[in-house]
Order: sequence, then C-alpha cells, then structure tokens
Amino acid sequence: MSFFLLSLLVYGALTLAVAAQVTATTEEWGFTLGHFAIAAAGNALLLHVARRRSLAFTGSPALAFLVMNQVYFTINALKYFSPILLYPQFELSLAAQFWGSLAGGAVLMVCMLLLRYRGAPTAASMQAWILRYRADLRRLLVVSVVISVVCKLALLGLGYGSAYTEADYGATGARVRTYEDFFLILGSELFGLFALWLGITFLAGSRRVTGAGALLRLFAGMALLVELAYSVGYLKARAPLLLAAVLFALTSELASRRRAERILQTILLALPAASLLGIQLTLLLGRVNVPQEAGLRFAIAAINRRTDLTDFATAIVVNSGGAAFDPAIIPAAMLNAVPRFLFIGAEKVVPDVYSEVLGGVGWEAYSDGVMLADYQDSIFSAGVMAGSVLGFFLLPIALTLLFEAIARLAGPYASRPLFGFVFIPLWLSATHIEVEWATILLNFRQAFTLSVISLTLAWFLRVLHHILVIASRPPAPVSVPAGAINDPALGS
Repeated sequence: MSFFLLSLLVYGALTLAVAAQVTATTEEWGFTLGHFAIAAAGNALLLHVARRRSLAFTGSPALAFLVMNQVYFTINALKYFSPILLYPQFELSLAAQFWGSLAGGAVLMVCMLLLRYRGAPTAASMQAWILRYRADLRRLLVVSVVISVVCKLALLGLGYGSAYTEADYGATGARVRTYEDFFLILGSELFGLFALWLGITFLAGSRRVTGAGALLRLFAGMALLVELAYSVGYLKARAPLLLAAVLFALTSELASRRRAERILQTILLALPAASLLGIQLTLLLGRVNVPQEAGLRFAIAAINRRTDLTDFATAIVVNSGGAAFDPAIIPAAMLNAVPRFLFIGAEKVVPDVYSEVLGGVGWEAYSDGVMLADYQDSIFSAGVMAGSVLGFFLLPIALTLLFEAIARLAGPYASRPLFGFVFIPLWLSATHIEVEWATILLNFRQAFTLSVISLTLAWFLRVLHHILVIASRPPAPVSVPAGAINDPALGS
C-alpha cells in the first residue's frame, strides 16, 4: 500500500508539472491521472503477487513478461498530452485512448492474479542454481562474448553497414545478401543476448552467489558496455537500454530480494520522468524525425510512439468496426517460424496475413517487402488481428498461462543444469514485448535455440576444462611397498 500511495504522489506531481508546461486541458491531465492510477495499482499488485507467492524475479517467464508490459504501460501514461504524431493514417480521441488503456490495464491485472506457481522457481532456488553452476556460467560468459564479438566483426568485414547509413544492414534481415549471413546475425543476436544477461548477473549478484572477483566483474562490465554500445551506436535501438535496466533490477535478487524490489520500484517511479529526458537521446539517434524545437508535446509523442501497448489495437477496432482480423495469421506465423533450411521456398508459401489485415483498413505496413509504416505492435494488437476484441483480452491471458504452465514443469529440475539453461532463455525471450504474431513464435524459437546451444556449450566447456586441468597436473608419484620389488609374484 505504501508503494501504491508513493506512486500516486510521484505520478501526480509529474502530471501537474507537465500539464503546467503545455497548458493542458482538463481532459488531458484528467486522463493522464487516471492512466497513472491504473498503472500504480498494477505495479503494486504485481509486486504483491510476486512477494506473496515467492516468485523468482530471475527465471520466471510470466513474471518477466508482466513486468515489461507494466513498464511500458506506466511510461505510456503521458500520451494524452501529445498528438498521435507518427500514425497520421488514423485518429483516436483521448477518450478512446483512455478506454483502450483501461481495458489493457485490467487484462494485465487479471494476468497477475493467474500467477499461481506451485513448484516454480523461487528466489532461493535460483540463488542455489547459480551457486551450483556458476563455474559453467563463467565459462559460458567468456565464450558468449567472444562469439558475439566475432560475429559482429564478421558482419562488418562482409560489408554490412550501420543502421545510420544507406548500406546493407544485416541485423534487420531486410537486406541480407546471402542466406549464410543469417547465421552470423543469429550468432550476434543470441550470444549477444546471453552475454548481456550473464554480464548483468555477475555485476548485480552477490559474490557469495556468483563467486565473481574483481577481474570477472570488470570483464562482465566491458561485455555489457560492448553489447549496449553496439545496440545504440550501430542498430539505432534504444530498447536494450531499458531491457538492461529492468534485467539489472530483476537479477539483483541474486544479492538481495529486498534490493531487487527496491530497484524495480525506483525504475517504475522514475521512468516516466526519465523518458522526457531520454527524448534528447532519441533525437540524437535519429529514430524519429522531430525537430529539436518541436516542444514538449511532440517529445512526448516521440516517446510514446515506442511504448504504446493498446492504442494501435484500439485504433484497429475503432476504425474497422471490429472487422480487421483474420485467424489465419496464427498458422501463417507458425509456418514462418520454421527455419528456412528446413522449409525451402517458404516465402512463396507463407501468406502475409499481417499486411492483409492492415490493408483491409488502408494501413498497409509492407509492400513487396518494403516497410511503409513502422507500427508499434504489442500482444494486444496481435490479439486483435487474430480475434478482434475477444483476442485483445484472450491472447495476453493465454500467453501468461503458457508461461506459467512451462514454469510449473521447472520444479523437479531446479537442481539440474536443464533448469537454468532452459528456463532462463525463455525468461529472456519473455521480456521481448514489442511483438506481432510472427515474432511471438520466433521468440519461442529463439529460446529453444539458445537452450540447446547453451546446454551443448556448457557440457563441452566443462569436459574441456576437466581435460585441461588433468593435463596440467604433474603425474602423481607411484609408491611401491617395501619388498615388492623382490616379490616372486611380480616376476623378474
């Protein structure tokens, strides 16, 4: 309750400060306060459920999924002060935006109440697992960083340019020259993601749990900086910065559960205000074409263009009369998730249902593989495209239940390598919430791929370590019992 009341106080002060600067109408600041109140209630409920049911912040996919959605939902509360700047093809009234957000906030709260983990990972079990397999994780960190950097350098060597240039850009997959280059991109992304998490783990966790000394912490910090610098300075991506902050908060439970909760609370309280300062970084990176002198309203529009959860979904419902949906988007996404080397010619078979759905209301996203509009997809818009209003409510709940069902299976394996190397990749994939149907299934595929790779690498590195240790030891002296040399049983 104290966190809820503090949230209302902080969010209320921010609302009044922004309203005064932009000379806001009563409707604007009233809807903003209402949205912030829903966000504050959701944030408090999420922390309450996690504490009451002893859910691990690290390794609980459903919890990570809901935390990231709540972070986006909270930041998005300022949107009522700004126009829908980057979606000129549709309009939404402030009331429609608010009611869509209210429905989305209610769905997220229902998802929180569904977290009924029994036998799922707790903070204590996660600490025990890290403690048990920290030697494997140290070796995996080093190898992940090396492979990630090598893949990135290889892409540069092949001539793939930065997102800031007009050159071919490998990381988007939009202009990849050969299919073989996808494996370099895959290595860069997968091992980069694992290096990011492992680096944060050895930085945020206590030495008692991780066993990380000063040298390992320095290496982990450098690995983290490399991945974030590559994301921001090469990919023009800001989401990894937010993801790193949230992962640091969640992973801090490896030092102290109370510390993890306090950091997460601070992030939830500070991010709406910090996002206003972050717009300067957005302008610097060139992510949106907003002039520096555009003013606070346009700055808020640029921020909320990337943190929208429900406006896109609400606009589809409102502007299409509930008709712009097609359940065929689900099997199409399943076919799209099949690797191309197993499904040759998939691009000729898999229909682009996503574009067909949006084309029905005149909002084409792609044309012949060229992006026309970069919509902010979310689990809510994906639900609407597959099942209209009903999908808006059911898909987030279904995903939460799926994550929970998988986590329930973790209980019997909490002391085995399989536990961490399977559920931690799934936990990482659950933090990717800027999704449409294709990426939802690709996230699961990424988790599976990373699980197989990490299990294989951990086993190989452990065997190699044992071989090196044995090979580096001097041979033990052989002691011969007195009189054995003259023993007739030994021969001459």
